[in-house]
Amino acid sequence: MSIFGFTSPTLIDLEKRGFLYQVTDSKGLDQLFQDISNVIFYIGYDPTARSLHAGHLLWIKFVEKLQKAGAKPIILTGGATSKIGDPTWKDKERVALDPETVLENSTAIEQRLRSFVKFGDAHCEATLLNNNDWISRINYMDFLRDFGPLFSVNKMLTMDSVSARLERQQHLSFLEFNYMLLQAYDFLHLFVNYGCNLQIGGADQWSNMISGVDLVRRRAGKLAFGVSMPLLTNSSGQKMGKTESGTIWLDEELTSPFEFWQYWRNVDDRDVTKLLKIFSDIDIAKVETYDSFIGMKKMNDLKIILADTLTKFVHPTADLLSIRETTRGLFDRQKCNMNDIKTFDIDVNTRIDRVLFTTKLAPSLTAARRLIDGKGVKIDDEVVTACDSTIVDDCLISVGRKKFIKIKVKD
Repeated sequence: MSIFGFTSPTLIDLEKRGFLYQVTDSKGLDQLFQDISNVIFYIGYDPTARSLHAGHLLWIKFVEKLQKAGAKPIILTGGATSKIGDPTWKDKERVALDPETVLENSTAIEQRLRSFVKFGDAHCEATLLNNNDWISRINYMDFLRDFGPLFSVNKMLTMDSVSARLERQQHLSFLEFNYMLLQAYDFLHLFVNYGCNLQIGGADQWSNMISGVDLVRRRAGKLAFGVSMPLLTNSSGQKMGKTESGTIWLDEELTSPFEFWQYWRNVDDRDVTKLLKIFSDIDIAKVETYDSFIGMKKMNDLKIILADTLTKFVHPTADLLSIRETTRGLFDRQKCNMNDIKTFDIDVNTRIDRVLFTTKLAPSLTAARRLIDGKGVKIDDEVVTACDSTIVDDCLISVGRKKFIKIKVKD
């Protein structure tokens, strides 16, 4: 039974699979989805890096599901808002990006998004837009006059994303404070010019989304809706896609298909059911039985299904058989496809602790030395016992059972 009271099959399925966290008007949204061809929704992202990361997979899959059901997506690049920085759930002001970096990041991400989302002119195919196209034309005095009276500072100060910073007595600049206004203006612009009636986004965007829905109501006198997704976290409450060695990116130049597959193969047993609900097409009733396998060998088979599903989704040309064989025979060079493992060029005579830090197998030299002292590092299946040990050419370094790299020595 739907906790939101939905009757729409699409919304019920999304709810059961864990895509929905908050909605602005459950009854109105359910009515809108009775004819999903009327749903035109948008999701925005700020190009703060050259690649999307594992945390974005939830909304990418959400877009895919809505699009397959018959709704029309608008993917909005924050070419303007990325120059400001969203204070949402962050401890400090985000570093401002120069226009050249924003453009480079936007181009790279937009190209990657085309492998996930269908773009074109048909009704349910997506439109790709950049908010710099309209925000850059705003006259500041006109904007203040037309929209300033529609936003309550009192209300904005009570929103979690702002109040948390103020309670910690952390700096919140006027520049960041305007982010909420601009995101709300985006929704109004898309509503008026593209018929967009729904915004989806992460739970950390909820305050901004509410402001957009309210602005459409106040300015256009019409109903619009907001739906937030839960943040993709593991059973310990930490954001997924973050490791000791860094972020799990969707760009294979930053995170190889082998590393990407390994990450999902090694998730905690307690996260498998949740992730398969979201990312697989397995019947929901069947997936809900998988928690009974926690701690059992069967769970490893399910993790492989999860890793295969996500890797094929993100890297369609990846050789999954080769990746699996490499994983099974990492220290048997005859069975192991070394091309699947990331290679680093390291200067000759470099100490092993420095290698671990340089290749991000350890976040610091101190952490690298702790790993070595704990007998957690191997070179070609031989335990490293000294921090000043040096590496040899064409060797395989492992940290625990999950992290592997290949080393080429340069003179």
